[in-house]
Amino acid sequence: MKKDILSFLKLTAAPFALSAAMLAVPAHAQDATPADEASEDTIVVTGSRIARADLTSSVPVSVVSQEQIQQTGAANIQDVLNELPSVGQNISRNSTNFSTTGNGIATVNLRNLGSARTLVLVNGRRFVAGLPGTSVVDLNTIPTDLIKDVQVVTGGASAVYGSEAIAGVVNFILDDKFEGIRFHGQGTISDEGDSGRYLASLTAGTAFADGRGHIVVNGSYDRDNGLRSRNRDFSANDNPNRSSFASQGLFSPSGAFAPGAGTFTYGPGNTLKPYEGANIDGYNRNQDRYLGVPVERYLLTGLASYELSDNATLFFEGSYAKSKSRSSLEPQAVANTDLVNADGTPYAGIPLSNPFVPQAIRDYVTTMAPILNNDADPDNDISTTDLPFRRRSNDIFDRSNKNDRETWRAVAGLRGSFADSLNYEVYYGHGETKDYTRSGTIFGPQYVNALNAVAGPNGPVCSINADADPNNDDAACAPIDIFGFNTVSAAAADYVTRGGQLSEYRAKVKQDVFSASVSGEVFELPGGALSFATGFEYRREKSSEDFDDATNLGQTLGNLLTDTRGKYNVKEGFLEVVAPVLSDRPFFHYLGLEGAVRYSDYSTVGGVWSWKAGGEWAPIPDIRFRGIYSEATRAPNISELFSAQSETFPAIVDPCDQREGEGDGAPITVPAGSLSAACLAIPAIAAAANGGGFVYSTAQIQTINGFLGGNPNLEEETAKTLTLGAVFQPRFARGLSLTVDYYRIKLKNAIGIIGQQTSLNECMTGNGDALFCDNITRDATGRVTQVDAFNLNTGSFLVSGIDTQVKYSTTFGEAGRFDLSAFWTHLLKQQQTSYPGGPTQKEVGQLDCYSCGRLGTGFRDKVNVSATVGWDNVSLNWRVNYLSSVVDDLTDPNRISTGAYWYHDAQLRFGIDDSKKYEFYLGIDNVFDKKPPVFGDTNPVTFPGAQTSATTYDLYGRLFYAGVDFRF
Repeated sequence: MKKDILSFLKLTAAPFALSAAMLAVPAHAQDATPADEASEDTIVVTGSRIARADLTSSVPVSVVSQEQIQQTGAANIQDVLNELPSVGQNISRNSTNFSTTGNGIATVNLRNLGSARTLVLVNGRRFVAGLPGTSVVDLNTIPTDLIKDVQVVTGGASAVYGSEAIAGVVNFILDDKFEGIRFHGQGTISDEGDSGRYLASLTAGTAFADGRGHIVVNGSYDRDNGLRSRNRDFSANDNPNRSSFASQGLFSPSGAFAPGAGTFTYGPGNTLKPYEGANIDGYNRNQDRYLGVPVERYLLTGLASYELSDNATLFFEGSYAKSKSRSSLEPQAVANTDLVNADGTPYAGIPLSNPFVPQAIRDYVTTMAPILNNDADPDNDISTTDLPFRRRSNDIFDRSNKNDRETWRAVAGLRGSFADSLNYEVYYGHGETKDYTRSGTIFGPQYVNALNAVAGPNGPVCSINADADPNNDDAACAPIDIFGFNTVSAAAADYVTRGGQLSEYRAKVKQDVFSASVSGEVFELPGGALSFATGFEYRREKSSEDFDDATNLGQTLGNLLTDTRGKYNVKEGFLEVVAPVLSDRPFFHYLGLEGAVRYSDYSTVGGVWSWKAGGEWAPIPDIRFRGIYSEATRAPNISELFSAQSETFPAIVDPCDQREGEGDGAPITVPAGSLSAACLAIPAIAAAANGGGFVYSTAQIQTINGFLGGNPNLEEETAKTLTLGAVFQPRFARGLSLTVDYYRIKLKNAIGIIGQQTSLNECMTGNGDALFCDNITRDATGRVTQVDAFNLNTGSFLVSGIDTQVKYSTTFGEAGRFDLSAFWTHLLKQQQTSYPGGPTQKEVGQLDCYSCGRLGTGFRDKVNVSATVGWDNVSLNWRVNYLSSVVDDLTDPNRISTGAYWYHDAQLRFGIDDSKKYEFYLGIDNVFDKKPPVFGDTNPVTFPGAQTSATTYDLYGRLFYAGVDFRF
C-alpha cells in the first residue's frame, strides 16, 4: 500500500508532459465539467443517486458522449468501450468462436476483474442478463444510435447499486428527448476486401400534448460478416504444426501414430502411403476457423413519458433485440480412444476383419507382428485384432454452432416531486433473454456400430446385424468407410448422425425489478443543503439452461454437458447522504463529506452489508481533492450456485503412488520413508508401502473420476476499494482540465474452483486442510477413486493503479474549434491467488492465457488520445491507442514478449451546410495497418486459430468506412 501511494505521488507530474506529447482516440469527458461549461441544472451522474449542480463527483466518472461515439464509426458500443484504458479483455466476437454457447456475445470487463464483477445499467436501472446463469449483460442489446452518453465508474459501487458493482458500473444513458427524424447508414470493408460491416438505423422522436408527452423510437439493423483465420497471413496456417487428425485418416497398428512405415495415411488420389508427419499429411485447422465470428442484429427501442401534473410523470422504456451468430470450427477429430463399446469398455480400434481395411495394412500386421511383438521392446508391439485410428469428420457433419438470441425488456414507472425539495421515483421492470444454439454431432454408439463392419453377400454390413444375437440388430445401421478422402457414404453419415440430429441448447433468463426511492434536500449546512437518497428494491432472477438428452447422457462425441436451473430473490434498502460542510471560505472553497450504506437480503446467502464513505476538499476553485473508501459485495450467481454436476476423468497422479516409470510392471523405487506423513496416516497406504509398495495400475489411474459443478453453500465475494485523486481546472487556462486518481481494489472470497491435481497435492503434502481433502474420495485399499472440483470461496484479487485524464477545448478564428482528450491508466498491481496459501500470480505486463484461464492482459500502460479540429461544417478527428509492451513468463520458459503497440484511427466528417443536418463521413481504423504479434497455436497465450492474443490486439487490419447521418 505504501509503495503504491509513493508511486502515485511520483507519477502525478507525468500527465502534464504526456498531454503535450500525445496527438489523438475517443475523447472521454472527465467527471468534472470545466467552469465555463458548467450547468446550473441538477443532474444525476453514475456513482451516486443524488442530483448535483454539475458533474463533480467524489469518484472518478468517465463520460463518453454521443459525439465521441460517432467519431469512432463503431456500430457496436462494445468497440467504443474497448478503447477505454479501464476496460479489460472482454467476451466478444473475437473470443467466442470456440465457445459451446454464447458465440458473438459482447460484454464489458472493468479492471480485468471479470465481466461478472461489472454492473451494466441502462438509464440507471438494471438490465436483464444476456449470458444465462450470470448477471452479464450482452451489449449487443444496446442501441448505439440512441445512446446519449456512457458513464463509467470504476471501483466498488455496491452501496449505491448493489451486487456485481465490485469493479465498477457502466451506465448507458439513452436520449429520451430526441425530436425529429434521424437516418444513419454506414458500410465498412477491410483493405483486403473482407470483414464487411453494414449499419442502417432510423430514429424518430416527437413531443405531444403541448409538450407534456414525449416519445422516441429507434430501429436499427447491422451485420458484421466476421473474419476467417485463413484470410490473414499471421493466422492462415496452424503454427507451428498442423493437426495429425487428417481428413483422410491416420491408421497405426501400434497406436503410436508416428511418421514411418508403421503408420498409414492417404495421399492424392486416395493412395495409401506411409505417414510423413503432420505438416505434410496433417490438417490445417485454421482454414476453417473464424478470427471474428459474424454477428447480425435487429434492435427496436421505444422511450416515452407523459406529464400527468407538475408533480407526476409516467415513463416507459421498451426494447427488443435479436442477434444471430455462428462459429466455424474444423470438423470434429475422432480417435478410437474417444469411443466405448456397448459394454462400456474402451474401443480398441477398427477390427482388422473389417472389409474396408486395406489389404496392405493387414499384410503389414501379418509380417511385422511376429517380429515386433517378440522383441525386447514392449513399446513397439502392434495389435493383431484391432486397428487404432484418427480421422477428421469432414464428410460426415459440421459441428459449428448457430446461435439465435432474443432479449426483450419493459420498464414502467412514475416519477415526480413533492414538498418542494423532494423527488420520488417508482418503477417496475421485467426482462427476458432466450438463447437457442444448435450444431451437428456424431453419436458414439452408432459410430462404433458402423465401424464394426463385416463382409456380407452384397458388400460390407454392420456386424450387429450379421451376428447370432437378434437383440442388438439395428436396421438403420450402415457400415462406414473412413479410409481416405470423402469415402463416407451418405447412408453411413446419416446413421452416425441419427439422421442429421442436432445437439441443441436452449436457455432462458428472467429478471423482475421493483424499485422505489426518494431523494432531495432536507436542511442547510454551512456549506449548503444536505442531500440524501433512500429507497427499497426487490429483484428476482431466474435462469435455465437445457441441453438435449444425448448431450446430457454423453452419447455424442462432444462434451458431456448437464442442465442448470436456478433462481433467487433479493430485498434491498439503501441510504446515501452528501453533506456540504463548508463553502466559500479561505482554503475551503468547498468541503463535503458523503456516505452510503445498503443492506441486501438474498434468498441464497442471507444478509449482506455494503457501504462507502469519503469526501471532497477544494481549497480554491482551481483544484479539488477527493477520496472514497468502500466495501463492496457480489452475491454468487445462478450458475455458480446451481449448475449441475458434470463428470470428468482428470488423469491425475496421487502423491502417495510409489510407482516410477512407465507401464503397470514398473519397479518400485520410491521408499516408504519418502512418503508424506499424510500418506502414511492412511492405514491401507502405510501397510502397502511397507510391503510390496503402494502403486496404481494404468487402468486404476484412468478410472479416477471427478465432478465439477455449482455449490449452493457459496458465500458472497467482498471487496475493499480505495480511490484518492485530484481534479485541476485552472482559471488561467480556460477550457483545460486534468484529473489524477489512484485506485486500489482488493477482492476476497472470490468464487472459483480448486484444480483436482492441486487438491491432491495440497492434501497429501500439506497440512491436510479440509479445503483440499474434502474433495478426495479413497476406497478401502487407500486408492483415490474420485476428486471433485466444485465452486468455492477460495480466491483473491488485487489491482491498483493510476488513472489520468486530460481535456482541453478552445476556439479559433470565427468558426474553428480544437478539442483534445487523453486518458491514461498506469497499472501498479494486478495479481490473483487461487486459494489461501497458494502461489500469487502476478499479471502486470503479462499476456492473457486462454488455456490456463487467465483472460486479462495486464498492460502496464494504456493510453487513449483524441484530437478534433473543426471549422464551419467540416471536422477531422485523429485517435491513438497505446498499449505498452508485455511478456509471458508465467506459462512459457522462453519469455515471449512484444513491443509497445500504437493504433491510429481517423475520421473526416462534413456537412452540406452549417446546420449539420446532412452529414457525410469517411473513416479509417488502424491507419498504418499494424499487425498483431504472432505466438503460435501451441503457446497458451493464444486463442485457437488466432496465433496471437485475440482479446488484446487488432485482428482485422486496416478498415475503411463511409456513412451518412441525416437529420430532418
